[in-house]
Amino acid sequence: MVISLTKISIIIPVYNTSEYLDECLESVLNQKFQDIEIICVNDGSTDNSLEILQKYPVKIINQTNQGLSASRNNALKEASGEYILFLDSDDYISENALEEIYEIMESKDLDLLIFKIIEFDAKTREKSKYSYFEMDLLKSHVNGNVFNYSDVKELLFRISVTAPGKLYRRDLIGDMKFNEGLIFEDNPFFIELFLKAKRVYFDDNYYYFRRVHNDSITQSNFEKFPDVIPIYNIINDIVIRSGEYDTVKHKLFNRQCRDIYLRFSQVPDEMKQDFFLKIQDDFKSKKERYESDGTWELANKRSRKIFSNALKFNYYRDFESSINEYDIKRKNKKFKRKNKKTDKKIPKSINRLKKLFKH
Repeated sequence: MVISLTKISIIIPVYNTSEYLDECLESVLNQKFQDIEIICVNDGSTDNSLEILQKYPVKIINQTNQGLSASRNNALKEASGEYILFLDSDDYISENALEEIYEIMESKDLDLLIFKIIEFDAKTREKSKYSYFEMDLLKSHVNGNVFNYSDVKELLFRISVTAPGKLYRRDLIGDMKFNEGLIFEDNPFFIELFLKAKRVYFDDNYYYFRRVHNDSITQSNFEKFPDVIPIYNIINDIVIRSGEYDTVKHKLFNRQCRDIYLRFSQVPDEMKQDFFLKIQDDFKSKKERYESDGTWELANKRSRKIFSNALKFNYYRDFESSINEYDIKRKNKKFKRKNKKTDKKIPKSINRLKKLFKH
């Protein structure tokens, strides 16, 4: 068992981010709250990231390039803090962030603190809010109270899963690890932790600033996008082990179909057929279970369409066209419904005006 020597361990995986590394590290080192350790994992950088790290009072772990998950896992082995904060090396935290989030954790005796992330453009530095990190549904549901999974079961797959944007009690993580060799690794890590956490709090403040640029992993690792399939199989196993599968099976199905199709639609055309065949194989293996355990009846129409059409067609273009056509029809229906409501309101408004002029 690791003896806690510091309050917060800050884990920063580093790979070829020399251009942004100073800003990242200084945002931590300039905090008023100093009962911290900073663990930087140099993941085989080929630029001068290591030289920059050596200028600062941080613990450096050097490794051959193993990826983000392995970097975080290796840092967790060394972390002695009572709490864990994950920070990407091209991002930064706000002034006094550590003092404020530590005070919240302590005063509310939390296992997990979730806070908001704001994005900014790497070139212009213009800030923008992203609904995924705003978590308005969660905010309105918990209404400033401490909660756990049992209070927000219907929102399990509507909460930001990113490893940053949270402060974790070290004991909550325990021996858990990020799945190595896969991207989208934050998903199962968060789901498993959230199902375990007894005291969680959502803080409606921006403590984390996320840089958006063309070198983002999700924009450059298209060949890894099919990882979304095994990632959801891992999540499925986690939910089954937790005993909550029957409660959230349809929501898991909806999220799985949504995310798998999203990643499929984002890869270049030359990669789509192979991706499509992997989707088919995965869906075929689950079809019987979904039809027999009630998932299919509870799932939404779009998810069922994605699932059934993946099994219906042999070529990715036919599959993709069918979903695009479905989405267009759905948008048109929504537009027509909205227009009907507007048309109904117009006569009422005219009648009100007539009455006003009469008087």
